[in-house]
Amino acid sequence: MTERPFSRYTREKSWAALYSQHINAGYVLIPHSRTNNSIAVIRREPAEKVQEITRKLYEHADQCDAFFNQSDADEPNDPEVADLLKRSKHAVVLARSSDYYHYHLDDKEDMGVFGLVICGIHDSYLQLPVWELRNNKRYAARETSIDISSPVFEHARKTQVGHSILLGALHNGDKIAKAFLEALKKRQERTYWRIRAEVDAMQEAQYRGRHLAFMTELERKEVGAKISQGLKLYYAKRRSS
Repeated sequence: MTERPFSRYTREKSWAALYSQHINAGYVLIPHSRTNNSIAVIRREPAEKVQEITRKLYEHADQCDAFFNQSDADEPNDPEVADLLKRSKHAVVLARSSDYYHYHLDDKEDMGVFGLVICGIHDSYLQLPVWELRNNKRYAARETSIDISSPVFEHARKTQVGHSILLGALHNGDKIAKAFLEALKKRQERTYWRIRAEVDAMQEAQYRGRHLAFMTELERKEVGAKISQGLKLYYAKRRSS
């Protein structure tokens, strides 16, 4: 059975791709910074520089671990390592950049720590830079994979990716997207009002599913231990009753 165009993009595949592509893409992955759905990175070029910094950080892996996982940790004793860790930014890892809105990450108060979105396909409009793994390309903040002002967007708007880009841009109040929608009203008024309704729904929607977790490995183990202990007590009570 062949995969549908969007079903081939998953967070698991994004993680696999970023580990294999990060050196040539110019991103250093910081040791011990990974959570369930994010990782701290530093932007550097060329690939040789990425490898050099990566080796440096792994030589001080214990200090990286302390920096990200111990709130009372001392500053790394190597000035260069300390500077690198302070300059690093957490990136959220998604299947598609539009998932940023699906999970309402733009609404969460603590999401300001994110400085990058890493995704399999860039199919939206974000206020953050995006590293798209599909073609190993980096997009600046508010840059889309298909230019809304280009002549080809009229056709692209009818595709799933183009429609998602337009919704994201309108959600953020982009002037070019708003002008595009107003021009569309003169030609296809029903489509205009349908898109307006989708944008309104996007802005008013409340996510009802399971939110993305951003726990470190230590936090996951602590939660797992509590669950295991709770299950042991539960079954002990059942056996004794």
